[in-house]
Amino acid sequence: MDAHLSLSTAVVLTPRRAGLRAGHDNVIEVLVRIQAPDAPSGHTAQRPPQALALVIDRSGSMQGRPLTEARRCAEYVVGKLRPTDAVSLVQFDNRVQRLWPAVPLGDGAPLRAAIAGIHSGGNTHLHGGWREGADTLADVPGTGLKRVILLSDGQANEGLTDAAAISAQCAEWAARGVTTSTYGLGNSFNEELMVAMARAGGGNHYYGDTAEDLMDPFQQELELLGNLCLRDLRLAAAGPDGVELQVVNDLPPVEGGWRLPDLAWGAEAWAVLRLKLPEVALPPLGQLMSVLRVTVEGRSLEGELVKLERAGLALPVMSASTFDNLMDDELVSRRLVELAAADALSRMRAAADHGDWVVVDRLLEEASRQFAGNEWVAALLAAMKEIAQSRSRERMMKESMYSASKLRSRLSAKDEDVSFSVASESIERPAYLRRKPSQGKGDV
Repeated sequence: MDAHLSLSTAVVLTPRRAGLRAGHDNVIEVLVRIQAPDAPSGHTAQRPPQALALVIDRSGSMQGRPLTEARRCAEYVVGKLRPTDAVSLVQFDNRVQRLWPAVPLGDGAPLRAAIAGIHSGGNTHLHGGWREGADTLADVPGTGLKRVILLSDGQANEGLTDAAAISAQCAEWAARGVTTSTYGLGNSFNEELMVAMARAGGGNHYYGDTAEDLMDPFQQELELLGNLCLRDLRLAAAGPDGVELQVVNDLPPVEGGWRLPDLAWGAEAWAVLRLKLPEVALPPLGQLMSVLRVTVEGRSLEGELVKLERAGLALPVMSASTFDNLMDDELVSRRLVELAAADALSRMRAAADHGDWVVVDRLLEEASRQFAGNEWVAALLAAMKEIAQSRSRERMMKESMYSASKLRSRLSAKDEDVSFSVASESIERPAYLRRKPSQGKGDV
């Protein structure tokens, strides 16, 4: 076990209100924050070798500029890795081809030549391409980070195409230590499949309106991978007997709990738990009640299990008048606003899918009024209004899905300011911690 990480990574539990109302059923929300320490000196030089599989869609729709930019993104990845990092290269259309095995990069020249030789072809055997990428990493020695990076602009229309079945395989491979990040390009790709694969596969999901927009997500991914301190982060939670418990932000379930985003130095992963406590479970007025216990564990970059200190929360039972005078915690309230906004975006997506733009416009106006006090959410909704005005069903569905997913599951800075501006976010934050108002655009 990595003793340094287990001792210096904090688990913080913050209730929305620090009390329980006597004589009533109680619904309480608790923000769980897993906070990594700041990066130690020289951490970049000390990280173990990584193993990446670049899986690139070369189907006919990628012809021209999309494939040119995809190759540029792949070359960017190669340029940011170390000679000791292992990289494989897979291309797919209706056929799947392993162009380069997962071997140490060295000077990268042969791999760059293989990337340059990728040309457009036929249909989209997406599952086969992904599976080949995972297979290339299976035999890479060591327990360090192994990740498939999948880029596609189309629908899975060859081989296995069922989203649930593909996602289940991504989860199985993640349990074996091979994770998946997905990059969707343009308006034709299946966003539900690409998001589901990344969520189940323990990686990240991005999309770009244009091929040029994908450079920013690739930069985010590599910055994150270069600053990770804990991966395969898992949260388990339990309350007293008779208490209902749910995770509000819809984290992917894993054995014994839920998967959190991989944790970077100086960042925090978080979840909001909602507990329903029946009146009969409350102790007498004035007494403390233990309402929640959480356990968090992950793995170091070397693969060692890291168990963090168990955290618990106890709240006092108080009179209704005293409870009503309590103030809501500001950060918990903001997280709940973001999660409520994500739900609103999901409803907009469903309406856009049916071409019901009247409902989309109504939901946007309601959400804009309801969440006006949250500057980031307000910026997201302003971007959504512009898309809605264009009546682009495909863009509306993709932007709403990716924005909702970002609101529900993201790393945040430990000291994240409640205020938001595009300029300050781009200057002050690492790319993987920035709150963007538009997920498909690389320049915002």
